[in-house]
Amino acid sequence: MDAIGTFQRQLWDQSRRVNHRTPISRETEQAYFATPRHLFVPRYREWGSRAWHQVNPDNLEQHLAALYADRPLVLFGDDDDDLLSTVSQPSFVLRMLDLLNPKPGQAVFELGTGSGWNGALLGHLVGPEGRVVSVDILHDVATTAAETIERLGITNVTVVEGDGGEGYPAAAPYDRAIFTAGTYDLPRAFYDQLKEGALLLSVIKIEGGGDGLFLLRKTADHFESIHSMTCAFVQLRGRYQIEGLEPIRVETLPEWTTLQHREVSRTPFWWGGTGPEWFAWGTLGIRFFLAIAEPAFRAFKTKPADERAPAEVYFGLWNAARESLVLAKDDRLITYGNHEARERLLERVRQWVELGMPTAASFRLQVFPSDVHVTDADHQWTVKRRESQFVWSLDT
Repeated sequence: MDAIGTFQRQLWDQSRRVNHRTPISRETEQAYFATPRHLFVPRYREWGSRAWHQVNPDNLEQHLAALYADRPLVLFGDDDDDLLSTVSQPSFVLRMLDLLNPKPGQAVFELGTGSGWNGALLGHLVGPEGRVVSVDILHDVATTAAETIERLGITNVTVVEGDGGEGYPAAAPYDRAIFTAGTYDLPRAFYDQLKEGALLLSVIKIEGGGDGLFLLRKTADHFESIHSMTCAFVQLRGRYQIEGLEPIRVETLPEWTTLQHREVSRTPFWWGGTGPEWFAWGTLGIRFFLAIAEPAFRAFKTKPADERAPAEVYFGLWNAARESLVLAKDDRLITYGNHEARERLLERVRQWVELGMPTAASFRLQVFPSDVHVTDADHQWTVKRRESQFVWSLDT
């Protein structure tokens, strides 16, 4: 069908423009054209829409514009705030493949199979002598992707239903690993299942919203970042899912019942722009810094009046011992109880500005097992999770 080639070429041209500062490699280009995206999406819906679309040979042409648009599509899940599985934005997928840089003959582990498209692209890049193991915890996702891989005759990609946080020791060790779902922790399995010098491309979720894509190299007993950029991915499911770090509604704080009647100030604060659209992006840096440096930091979300609208994220500091709360919301700093939390927030903002207003991608990251002793240093912040500790540092 000529229309397929036309849409595939249009998406390729868009992806090249998006990635013009880091041109897509010839190897990834060949993988892209050999692995058409539409073959991996039998069912989808658009972000923000409740309408599901079934794709088959008879109606394929009417769906090509959506299937080859440079945006993610929802594969499973009806709630945009709690998506189960997506097929990611194509231009970003191609950039991720180039960052991971898989070579012919290598072994690759993928956490989060999704549609199977990314796994198939990896399979093309490692060639017939290489192998890809892709693990997804959701039965329907893994089953659908495995059926697609088998139908297309792809023999060097294996789809496994299971908890990807455990890795897949039967096919270890791996030269490369990629997480296509975000994680607050780095499971211990990956210290054991990746070879020395192996590359791990991981989406590190940030408390308070916003994620960082980090390319990490396995070095002795830990991982060190060699590249990073901002991104947004759904959180992984299973044993390593951490619900307590997701934004909450302020109404769920037990003290809110009385605290909401003790507002002490409401002052303008714009974070360099105005409105909710700006706020989400304009506060990424300060939210990340507060998440790693300030124990009183809390992330909150609204409850939209229209259930079809996405929740908006805002943040604040909550000092329970002093019953002091400050919220950064609606271009305001709103303070409850007393001004201690507000003054603490402004102190942290000044510190962040003096450091150069960094975002997550500005930091060097080292990841160690949680039981390894790490010595703190200036301009360094350590965040401990269950199985790993993340050491964030700035070169100043």
